[in-house]
Amino acid sequence: MVSSGFFTGSDRSTIKRAGAVAETLTERYFDLPKDEWKRNPYGILTRKEVGKTLYQADAFANVITFADPGKEDCTDGGRKYGIILQDPNILRALLRSHQHDLWTLGLFVLTHELIHIVRFRRFGVDFFASAHERDREEEVVQGVTREVLAGVTNTDFVLGLY
Repeated sequence: MVSSGFFTGSDRSTIKRAGAVAETLTERYFDLPKDEWKRNPYGILTRKEVGKTLYQADAFANVITFADPGKEDCTDGGRKYGIILQDPNILRALLRSHQHDLWTLGLFVLTHELIHIVRFRRFGVDFFASAHERDREEEVVQGVTREVLAGVTNTDFVLGLY
């Protein structure tokens, strides 16, 4: 972590490891096939990579979707998803607390966003829902995130905060 507000190479490596665990935990919770993420890949980008246009000041991450014409055979008809990590927000949260680290917070954030993606793909949740419906969906996803991460080392403190 450096004061620039963006992830370093080491931070990205930590996030990648947390993402691998988040994928496994999410697969197990939803009883997804082992090749779920290969058949339906998603991308992870950071605020530094996407610039100011996709910055959200009040979030650690957000999911984006776009059409992928070469993937009509995907579970959801060619929609592709991506996770935009708001690294400045994540790093500021880490600076405010000595109780958690990037790996733990990254695991929480990525698990949460992967649950959103699974719900969009497999449970018919409307990505373009109204603000009220999105707020309700956020509560559901937060509850599922708590269930998925229950008992995972070091996540109890983070779950209590967010």
